[in-house]
Amino acid sequence: MHSKQQTRAWVEIAIGILSIVVGVLLTLFSVGAHASTRYVIWYGPVVGGIVLLVHAFVSLAGFRSFVAWRYLLNMRVRLSIPALAMFLLGIVVAGASSLWIHFATPKLGPFGTIPDGTRKLLLVLSFVRIGGAVFMGLAAFFGSLRARFTFFTTVPIGGVWIGTSALVMVLSVMSGFETDLREKILGSNAHIQITKEEGDFTEWETLKARIDKVPGVVASTPYAVSEVVIAAHNNGMPVIIKGIDAKSVSGVTDIVNDIEGGDSAAKLATMKLLEPIATLDHDLTVPQTAHDPNAEDPAPDDLPTAADPIDFSAKTGSGGPALAPDNGAPLDEDAPPSDFGGDANEVQNEVDPPPADFTHSYEIPQDFTKETIPSALDQARIDVVDMGSPELPLRTKALHGVLVGRELVKQTHLYTGEVVRIVSPLSDPSNPDATGTPIPFNRDYRVAGVFFTGMYEYDLKYVYVTLDSLQDFLDRGNAIDGIEVRCTSPDDSGRMKGILSAALNGTDEHGNPKQKPYRVVDWKELNQSLFSALKLEKIAMFLVLGIVILVASFSILGNLIMVVIEKQRQIALLKTLGASDFGIVHMFAIQGMMIGLIGTALGIATGLAACWAGKRFGLPLDPNVYYIDKLPIHVEVSSVFGAAIAGVVISLLATLYPAFLAARVRPAAGMRH
Repeated sequence: MHSKQQTRAWVEIAIGILSIVVGVLLTLFSVGAHASTRYVIWYGPVVGGIVLLVHAFVSLAGFRSFVAWRYLLNMRVRLSIPALAMFLLGIVVAGASSLWIHFATPKLGPFGTIPDGTRKLLLVLSFVRIGGAVFMGLAAFFGSLRARFTFFTTVPIGGVWIGTSALVMVLSVMSGFETDLREKILGSNAHIQITKEEGDFTEWETLKARIDKVPGVVASTPYAVSEVVIAAHNNGMPVIIKGIDAKSVSGVTDIVNDIEGGDSAAKLATMKLLEPIATLDHDLTVPQTAHDPNAEDPAPDDLPTAADPIDFSAKTGSGGPALAPDNGAPLDEDAPPSDFGGDANEVQNEVDPPPADFTHSYEIPQDFTKETIPSALDQARIDVVDMGSPELPLRTKALHGVLVGRELVKQTHLYTGEVVRIVSPLSDPSNPDATGTPIPFNRDYRVAGVFFTGMYEYDLKYVYVTLDSLQDFLDRGNAIDGIEVRCTSPDDSGRMKGILSAALNGTDEHGNPKQKPYRVVDWKELNQSLFSALKLEKIAMFLVLGIVILVASFSILGNLIMVVIEKQRQIALLKTLGASDFGIVHMFAIQGMMIGLIGTALGIATGLAACWAGKRFGLPLDPNVYYIDKLPIHVEVSSVFGAAIAGVVISLLATLYPAFLAARVRPAAGMRH
């Protein structure tokens, strides 16, 4: 190797190592940065450093890279007959099962159901079709590799391919679940919560005005929470009631978008239903002065006017003609006998006319027998008249509204417009019962609407009312529990938390925060245990699936050991011609690295293609079990690079033992054998 080429290779190695170190250090100092910023800061230098190291590694090899690559290939391109036979077998199995499902499926049973035997047969045929398609794909893949590489090269490349592709797909699915969970949490909660450490939070209006002026704050809203019991239909459920400001909550959370039914205008109208629809106009105050006991109370305004009473005085008793109460004249000579006289006979003989929208649907035929029932039913016509939504009573309209979750509706069988009672474990000492025990706070609410967040716990345990209603219900006055804040980006919540803490609590002369009357936490801190568990699960899954690549490395190890045993004579000849022990180790390391690079590249490409197909077409899931209708997939650049680095590094480490065995071959012993 020329000295200039060797010098350039060592310079590339130094720059590559320095680039990787700089990328890692920048990542450690950019924890709170946006995800796209971290990709540029970290993955750019790291990827560039890895590329430089690989290029320098191959450049230093010189002729060794050519020898190593030449050993991995076949002498000529050849077609693998076993792979072709397996490919055709997979086509036959998948095609036959598809035709069987399409043509041999019987008709549906009663009520559109599938018989149990047919369902089991279809399930078996579906698995057979999937197995045939997978078998066909594996045969095509390994057949294509076998056409260019040797058998001992194809097997380890296939192992690394399977390991890296499975690693990319599984980590993408887990990232999809994590991303879906994060979006649902951020939809129901704010990015930052501000609470007061001690005392009642009554100065929140002034504090909210200061928060809205901080750069980076999109919106803020006050809230109050409490644990209560919601009772309806003789059963109760413990829930968390949250008082919200209907005007400002839409800028902080997605509660308005989560309301079921209608477009955005209908959802905003549902939010307005949290306020009373009507007011009671009656004066319910207790008079402070006593009324005149001799005065006559006037009739209520809404008392219906009374009609003339029915006179039952002219009773015939013997079935004779009924007489009118005014002149005693007979009402109707042909009327049937009646036990009552006067107006009662008119009421008895009166026939109400049919309504104006009444339609005669069908007439029962004279020969209406068991055999003619189907034809009679065919002639029948049911007229459905839309009566509109039932009008709520005035007392129900005067109640404040409450938003309930879909799962709570399933548990307690609530419906919109129903009156529910909310009972708080807190009590009012000034309102005891007969025994002197304070009575818990309780109040009736009207169900204004139903929301669906996609989180089972939120849809079951949370209900929403207006902030002033909850304050009045719990007798809190103007006190709240905290202020929720929305930032420009949820990933920027860590930095904004520090800015808001310094702005609200102040700092001393040294720049350190003073005693903190207000506590500022972001969504990451509030859900730290949940996301830490998900992160630990991803790490464990990465290690478990990395074992697949480790198993593939054993095939690399066995392949290279066979090469050392088979090529002892050639190795001895190379060492006789002047090859050093390091040169022999370098040659075998290049073989392992090439196997790892090829298998990893194919695995990454296959995994990304599978993730794209899964995200494009979707894998259906049962929403009643998983609470989502399809499998969530989110590809993270860090997971892809982690799988790629694992595939290459494990393949490279698998070459060390065979390379040291080859370096121990003595030229004389190798030439003798």
